[in-house]
Formats: sequence, C-alpha cells, structure tokens
Amino acid sequence: MSTLSIRTLTAGFTVAAILLCLTVAFVIALAFPAPPPARVTLAEAQAALNDEAETGWRRHVVAAPPFEAARAGQALVAQAGLAVLLDAPMAEVRVRPLSPERVPAGGSLPPAPSEGLKALLASMALSPGMSFASFEAAARQADGRWAVVAPPSPWLTPQRSRMGLAFLIAAAVLLPLALWGAGRLAAPFQRLAEAARGDEPATAFVGGPREAAEAARALDAMRERLGEALKERTAIMAAVAHDLRTPLTGLRLRVEGLAEVPREAAVADIARMERLIAQLLTYVRGEEAPWTSEPLDLADLARECVARQVAMGRDVTLVADGEHLVRGDRDQLERALANLIDNAVLYGDRAEIAVTSEGGEVVVVIDDGGPGLPQDQLEAVFTPFRRLEASRSRATGGAGLGLSISRSIVERGGGTVVLRPGPVDGTRALVRLPGIVLAGVAR
Repeated sequence: MSTLSIRTLTAGFTVAAILLCLTVAFVIALAFPAPPPARVTLAEAQAALNDEAETGWRRHVVAAPPFEAARAGQALVAQAGLAVLLDAPMAEVRVRPLSPERVPAGGSLPPAPSEGLKALLASMALSPGMSFASFEAAARQADGRWAVVAPPSPWLTPQRSRMGLAFLIAAAVLLPLALWGAGRLAAPFQRLAEAARGDEPATAFVGGPREAAEAARALDAMRERLGEALKERTAIMAAVAHDLRTPLTGLRLRVEGLAEVPREAAVADIARMERLIAQLLTYVRGEEAPWTSEPLDLADLARECVARQVAMGRDVTLVADGEHLVRGDRDQLERALANLIDNAVLYGDRAEIAVTSEGGEVVVVIDDGGPGLPQDQLEAVFTPFRRLEASRSRATGGAGLGLSISRSIVERGGGTVVLRPGPVDGTRALVRLPGIVLAGVAR
C-alpha cells in the first residue's frame, strides 16, 4: 500500500513528464542535421524589382533610399551584379543581407570600390550557378522612388517543422504516461466508490495514496456507526410494535363482552391497529427480512393478487399473456404488488393491470381511475410515513408505508418502481424487474 500523498504523486508525475518532454525534444534536435541556409539568385531579385512576374518576393515602393549601400562582403558582390542586370549605376542599387555580416576588424568599412573592382565583382556575381544568402534589394525607379524587394519567408520553415515534429513525438510519448498516471491516481477512489456501494470493508482493497486510505478508514467508521444506529432504531421500533400486540390482544378479549354494535366498531379499530403494527414491523426489518430468490412467473403472481381483489368486490382487471419470468422472493414480491394495487383501488376506485416483457425486463403497469397526483408529489409519496391522502381517515387509513415497502422490496430484487401520470387521467405505477431465461427460451 502506497503511503505517499496525492500532492507528492502529482508532483512526481509532472516532473517526470517535463523531463521526458525535454529529453525527446533534445534528442530530435540532435538527430536532425542543421538545415542549409536559404539561397537566392540575382535573376530572382531582378524580376522582383522590375515587377515582371509573380515571383513570391515581397515588393513595395518608398520615396527615399531604404538603407545604405553595401561596402563589403557578399552584399557588395550582389549589388555589383544586380546593377549590371538592371543596367543601372551601382549608386542606384542597394543590397542588404537579411543575416547580419561580420564587420571588418577595427569597426570601419572599406572605401567605395573602384570601377575596375566593380567590374570584377559583377563578373563574379553573374558567373553561372552563383547564388547568395537571402538579401533585401532596392533599386531607384524612373520617377525617383525606390522599389524594395525581399525574398519570400514561408511560415513553415525547417526549424519550425523540426519543432513541430518534436512536439508531436513528445505528445505521443507523454500521452500513455499521462493516462497511466491518471489511472494510478484515480483507481483508489474508484475502488472507494465500489466499496461504498458494497458491504465489504473499504480499507481491505482501496490502497493507493495516503488520502485514499484515510478516506477508506473514515468510510468504514461511518458505515459502522450508521449500522449500529440502524440496528438500534430497528430494535427499538420492533420492540415497541411487538409490545403493542399484548394490550391489543387483551382489548380484543374484553370487547367480546360488549354489545353487538360497539363490539364491531372496537374490533375494526383493533384490526386497523394490528395492520399498522404489521406494516411498521415490515418496514423496520427492511433488509433483515428473509429473502428466498427463486424463478417465478410475475404474471401468475399478479393473477393471484387480482383474484383476491375481485373476491373483495373491487374493480380490478388484468391483461397478461404467457409467462414473464423473474427471480425473487415470492412472498415479498406479492406483498409489493398487493400494496400498489391496494393504493390504486383505495385512491382511484379501480385498477387496470398489464404485465409485459420489454428489452430483457418484465414490466408491470398499474393504472388507476383517480384524480392523479401533482408532478412534484410523484416521488415524494415514496417517503416513509407520507400518505397519498392527508386526512388519515379510517376509510383510507394506513401508516404511509405501503409505497415505501413496495419500492424497497422491488429494489432488493434488482428492479425499480416509479409513478407517472396516467395516459388519460389518474396515476400509473411502473414496476420493472430483470427478466430471466429458462431452458434457452428468451423472454
């Protein structure tokens, strides 16, 4: 298990990436030879000064000489040859190298060349195959202004090409390193998220930097505290609900001696209290309730629930063709469907149920004929002790736990329960559970 902090690991990855990038750029700079200097000819400069054709040279006109005449070096040779090509005096032709030339020792330039030297320089400049380092040239025009030309300077120079190649190679080398480093940093937190969704201790397999290990230990401590609090709450509520059954049994025995009318009312109240206690016990037990997972036909389960509703004189119909197999606890799923159907009948007077299979899931649709629910209440009614009807009358009495219990059961089986507005009116309950395949037959 790593004991380094995230800050240390991030700094290490950053330094390693920078060093690798510089190393790649240095190796590329050494591997490639220096590009030869760009060369131009006097014929190109002549054509550009005369504006004879599209040469690619940049050309503009100024009123005064743009720079001093050359006195030495290749600029003087080019000036002499260009003057011959332009059939102009050397005084009306200027050449300036684009790369600075070394100044003669002593810091002063030689005197202007003689006529004989000019001829010799011109013959040298015009010799076959002669070219020069890039220079800027100027020549006086007939109107007294000066035409100034400079060779093209492409944006993608060899130096820039080399640097671009160095960048691409460095990026190609750094990308796997960056992905690997990011994965190393993120992996412990991904394992921490998986541990938060599971039941195993997080410290057992989170690992990683010091911060991730500390978060795992804090998660385990918090999970332990929450578990103890939930167990304590469950034990208290279960004990209270259980203890209430004893006085209820005594009350039931005592009301047997009452007259017929008061006795029926008292027995109904006791039965209602017993139902509330049973719902409360079911809710507080939650995940601790026994769960036997087995293949079962959800359509057949729905038929049993509907049969009991019809036997009680309720308006409940079912549409279900064939088998729709899921895996879960039969008694628990039956309780979930019964709660949803009871709600539809109590608050909507009737229930229309359909069981189908869609995309590997078994879907149970329960529509009622009630007034429907506001959009902001469709999820709120799943809150424990939240009733669809707030009067808490005896006719629609309940603890407000039916929908909560149904959702808890269905989610334990890997499914979902949601409420939606009905297709015409009322409310629609949608139950989705993962379908299964038996004997190679797809459902």
